Amino acid sequence: MRRAARAVLPGRVAAHVPGLDAREPPRPVELAALDGELARAEALFAISQDEAREFLAGFELVVPSDRPADPFSTEYRDWTWKLYEAISRRDDYTIANEASQFDLEAAKLRPYPYQTASPAIVGDDLVARGYLLRCIGDPRFRLTPPARIVEFGPGWGNLTMDLVGTGFDVTAVDVSDQFCALMRARCNRPEGLRVVQSDMLAFEPDAPFDAAVFFESFHHCSDHVAMLRKLQTIVAPAGVVFFAGEPVHDMPYPWGPRLDGLSLWSTRMFGWLELGFDRSYFHEALARTGWHGARRAIKRRGAGSADVIVATRATTR
Repeated sequence: MRRAARAVLPGRVAAHVPGLDAREPPRPVELAALDGELARAEALFAISQDEAREFLAGFELVVPSDRPADPFSTEYRDWTWKLYEAISRRDDYTIANEASQFDLEAAKLRPYPYQTASPAIVGDDLVARGYLLRCIGDPRFRLTPPARIVEFGPGWGNLTMDLVGTGFDVTAVDVSDQFCALMRARCNRPEGLRVVQSDMLAFEPDAPFDAAVFFESFHHCSDHVAMLRKLQTIVAPAGVVFFAGEPVHDMPYPWGPRLDGLSLWSTRMFGWLELGFDRSYFHEALARTGWHGARRAIKRRGAGSADVIVATRATTR
């Protein structure tokens, strides 16, 4: 999920895997009843974000029964876009839907998650970034500064600044002109950062990178299989791809729009593409595109959303 850019949006907690908290299972809601549920959430946001979040966490959309069997087929892909259009109430999806509006000058001083004033949200974000950095620093990957890293969908640029400050040579690729401007303004080591405004699928590297990083961004890709194939040319033969904070968990369908209340709200309100991936499907997609994925689970209760999936070329394991 795009890190919160407006006050009415849930923060990084919205990306947490549904069901990790000790609470009642979310009640099932049919697609025909979704409008009423989201209208109720909108009314609650005007009163209390906490109440609205609690309400959204209490329901999930029932998976439509007309889902095609083969998740790699054109028919299945068409099904996911049809479901997205029904949830978002939009005729189609474009990368312009991923735009995030925010006060650039204020964000230079206090970017998300700090602007939430929530120690819990800030703590979750720091834990996730810290664990990802620990994974990047695993000696087996030989990723030491000034190794070249490309980060896709960096948003507020918090991880970007961590990488640049550590001494890596970072290329940050984001579709938002505002996020690009924010990263340039925040960087204290400009010689270590190149910012490129581009959709991740359209990005063409000058030379292969030592690693590619997705931090809460891969699930916004409009063609994830094509992106996995493209990474074969973006990353050097011995390179590594890190998927961090991504919604890859046990799901009742292989992949598609996430159906928890928070994701439904974001898709309807802003048109964001909020995909989720079943564990087995995601690893099969990696395998079909020449990658081997290994999940690095963070050993912290309730922090499953901070897990990192590390992908290396299947032929170099």
